[in-house]
Amino acid sequence: MSINTSSRIQQSKEYLLNYIAKNKLRRNDQLPSEATIAKILGVSRNTLREAYISLESEGVIVRRHGIGTFVANSSLIRDSLNEFLPFAQIIKDGGYTPDFKTLSMGYVNVQVDISDVLSTSPSQELRCVKRIVLADEQPVIHIEDYIAPYADAAVQNWDAFDGNMVEFLAASLPTSLHQIQSSIRAAALSFDLSQYLELDEGAPILSVRSTIFATDNQPVTYSKICFNSDIVELNIVRMVRAK
Repeated sequence: MSINTSSRIQQSKEYLLNYIAKNKLRRNDQLPSEATIAKILGVSRNTLREAYISLESEGVIVRRHGIGTFVANSSLIRDSLNEFLPFAQIIKDGGYTPDFKTLSMGYVNVQVDISDVLSTSPSQELRCVKRIVLADEQPVIHIEDYIAPYADAAVQNWDAFDGNMVEFLAASLPTSLHQIQSSIRAAALSFDLSQYLELDEGAPILSVRSTIFATDNQPVTYSKICFNSDIVELNIVRMVRAK
């Protein structure tokens, strides 16, 4: 395998990050030797060493002199938007123990943007489920799920909700879930949410707005998701199709 000379260090970093994700390496798992990676990529040891130095400064890997290179204790949880993975699985793949806490569940009045997405009247109250996802007991994701009325009615027992909304609804709805559309932006953490993520107000976060659709293209849920960007990284992969 050879890479372009224009960005050898950056492409070496991407290869290493993808290697960690693809092989589901966890904290303290060892990477192949520098000589092995350099040969695979067709780059010099000096070029690869610069990539290692950069990844180590970002907290992704740790190098132990005379022993080797390992996934760091602060390794990032990576999520590909082209392949849905439950939050619990993403956290497990990052080497952490996942857990969920439901903060509240009830009917609320919603803003017009939410009612438009879910095709409801602005005056209609919707079920809202607020929860926290934890990694090794550290809060990393805050989620507000707004449930479309027909999906809400299809659930026979909300008391059985276990924290995994996608799997829970998939088992309850008469139609299968089809796709999740998400928009992502950088944001500053609000005061209201700072207490849940245990971060200072104004801390940088990843803000995601996500809609789940069923196979009949009906919207099922609209979600507001805040990620602790020190722990979670969203890895976007786009396919280039030949004309």
